[in-house]
Amino acid sequence: MDDLRPLLLPLPLTHQAVFAALTCERLLPSVERFDQAETEKGAPIFRSVIAALCAFGVQEAIAPDQWAHLQAQLEVFWPDLDESTNPFASYAFDACVALGEALALVQDGEAEHALQCATAARDTVDMYVQDVTGVELPLEALNAFVDATPEMQREVARQLALAQALATERPLTAAAVEQLRAQGGNEPLIDLTVL
Repeated sequence: MDDLRPLLLPLPLTHQAVFAALTCERLLPSVERFDQAETEKGAPIFRSVIAALCAFGVQEAIAPDQWAHLQAQLEVFWPDLDESTNPFASYAFDACVALGEALALVQDGEAEHALQCATAARDTVDMYVQDVTGVELPLEALNAFVDATPEMQREVARQLALAQALATERPLTAAAVEQLRAQGGNEPLIDLTVL
């Protein structure tokens, strides 16, 4: 995360919003998987927010009340980990944290929210690695183990590459955003089929 901070924080708010949008897009499959057992679906909310963030990134006007409306929709959907029996609730919860940070970013302009969005994606990878390996180690050793896994290395590299690519785009265009989406790959952040 220390490597990401100096790349991400100096970017314009529009660029940080696109970074957050593309990070949330990678978490969307977790929400879709959670949705399979739920009557209230979260994926449409995620798609709406991601689209609005990308539009904001290319300087389309988004009314403040639209952000507030999307925030309210997210809060209604957000899984309650104490109440949910859905095995994917924790993954959907992390995705909601990321999306909540993305929405906070465009509402208050604090760049720290973009970093917290990135952290939520890494938290998902961390949880996934622990779930699939069943490893039990002291905290420091566990963190080192997770950080060394291909899954975490891939996500860290993706976040850094995205921040670097955004730094070269001034101003952002819709075509540039679509190209960054394509470069990010269509594979989910984690392999949900093994959970």
